[in-house]
This record gives sequence, structure tokens and C-alpha cells, in this order.
Amino acid sequence: MDRLLGDAPDFGATLLSAEFPRVWCDVNRDWREVDPGMFDPAPPEDEVLLTAKVKAGFGVIPRYVSQGRQIYGHSLNLSEIRERIATAWLPYHEALAALLSEMGARFGYAVLLEAHSMPKLPYTRPSDIVLGDVHGKSCAPEVTERVESLLESGGYSVRRNIPYSGGYITQYYGRPDQNIHAIQMEICRSLYLNTATLQPGSDFEKTRKNMQNLLAGLAEWFRCEKRSTPVSESFHQDDVPAK
Repeated sequence: MDRLLGDAPDFGATLLSAEFPRVWCDVNRDWREVDPGMFDPAPPEDEVLLTAKVKAGFGVIPRYVSQGRQIYGHSLNLSEIRERIATAWLPYHEALAALLSEMGARFGYAVLLEAHSMPKLPYTRPSDIVLGDVHGKSCAPEVTERVESLLESGGYSVRRNIPYSGGYITQYYGRPDQNIHAIQMEICRSLYLNTATLQPGSDFEKTRKNMQNLLAGLAEWFRCEKRSTPVSESFHQDDVPAK
């Protein structure tokens, strides 16, 4: 994914990429989404948020990988989660919060396009890309519509919010009432990846070019729209948990 979107700065965007696997530390979870049964000693109750994702084994430190395969055959020391949060989760979110705050102050708005990969969906009507805006709560509708239109003009079939409506990042940072807009974009791996070799597939360059077109189209649209309505309330880094 980082190679697919690596040209983003050429179009005026800022690219923030996690350089660690989410199976080690998932930044798309609240830092408290912890399965206490994985740790010895267990974390304090006020540091645990038992969500559906945690119960399914996919918390900030996942219990499982795909097909329900368990990752660890032993309990992890509590210091393990604190180290991963301090060295991976926290720096990522500090950087993201600072970027959105800077963009909001500079332009009056900020747009976060959060990119993920997804497997082929088992639906009758295939979908190349799923856009998640938390059912309209994380992003102004005209922004989602523009992203969808640009993707469809590239020949992609696009779904909204099914089955991915947006994870922690989209839900937490998307504040359209403050002109902070967040959209999750799930791209089918078959569009760019050889799933047998895990190397770029035959359509990688085509997909990369289409992502360039998306970024260029968004940049041009925002310039033409002069979308500079002042942010109604400033976005603070203080919203990210301290170390």
C-alpha cells in the first residue's frame, strides 16, 4: 500500500505510513482495545476497552491472524503492550493529529484518506473498492461523493460502508462539524497484488496510476471549490493519550 500511494506528496498531499505490521500493533484501534486474557499480569481495568473487535481477537495487539489462527502460544508480559503503544501506536497518532491540526489551521479544513487493503468480497456484485465514512458521520457527503466519482471514472466498482464503514481512525478523527473529514478506502488486493508471491501484480502500475488520478482530481476539486471555511473548533493534539 505504501508503494501504491507513494506519489501522494507530488499532488500536495502528506503521506503518513505505518512502518510496522498491524498484527504487531494495530493503529486502527483505540489504545485501550486490549484483550486482558493475553497478558500476565492483566492490564488495569481503566486501560481496557472490550469492544467487539477485541472479543473477536483483533484488538490493538491482535490475538489472531486470518482464518482464526492464534499468534501467541503463551501470555505476554504487560510491559510488552506498553512498549508497543509507546514506540508505535502513540508516535503514529501524535503525527496524524499534528498533521490534521496543521492542515486545519492553514487551510480551514483537512481531509484524511485512510487507505487499507481488503480481500475479494463474497458478494454477487463484485466491488473493487469500499469507501467508509461511518454512514455519513465522519465526512461531508460532497467529499465522499467526489472520491467515489473519481474512482468510478477510473473504471472501479465502489461500495459505501458495506462491509467496512470505517475503523477507529476514521471514527475518531472524522469531525465534519469542524471541517476535519475522514474517509476509509479499502482497495481489493487483487487490483495490485500477486497474492501467491505477495509481490506487485500485473495491474500494480495501472492501479498506482489510478490512485495518482484520484489524488490529482481531489486536489483540483478542492482548489476549484476554494473549500476554506474556517474550522469551527480547533483540533488539539491533547486529544491523543499522553505517554
